[in-house]
Amino acid sequence: MMDRDLFQEFYEEHKKSVFAMVNLRISDVEDAKDVVQEIFMELWLKRDSLAEVRDIKPYLYVASRNHVISAFRRKNIQLKNETLLLEGLNTLDHSAEEGTMAKELYQQINDIVEKLPETTRQCYILSKNEGKRNGEIADLLNISEKTVRNNISEALKRLRITLKQTHPEMLALFLFMLK
Repeated sequence: MMDRDLFQEFYEEHKKSVFAMVNLRISDVEDAKDVVQEIFMELWLKRDSLAEVRDIKPYLYVASRNHVISAFRRKNIQLKNETLLLEGLNTLDHSAEEGTMAKELYQQINDIVEKLPETTRQCYILSKNEGKRNGEIADLLNISEKTVRNNISEALKRLRITLKQTHPEMLALFLFMLK
């Protein structure tokens, strides 16, 4: 088991090379720093299994590559959702009442998600907001992929039921955004 001091040394020794690998693919320095932080957070969570790794450099390269891919996936999902929402809002008449309705819908979705049980909320956010795959979520939360699928399904069910009752006209847009 790796303690904090040993991990801190490991971090100091490898952070520049990991940042260089990430920054080659992600040109925004702040985004690259975020990805590096994610990599080392994941390594900290998996620190017990690091003892089994024979050569850390290839391991760090693969971890960096995977996190860069995840970051691009999250960015694409975010851009897609923003585009779909804007397109959906553009099809509405731009009256003040409908603008208020869209804000209410967004707030209601956030409120519903915040009221979900902790694991269900984490699974939903990691999947839908951050674009992580079920296997990644299972590893991060130390649960099975089936549990991840069940939690995401439960979150979507609660969102559909509530939105169907309060904003049936926007439910189709919301469901389309999730794909």
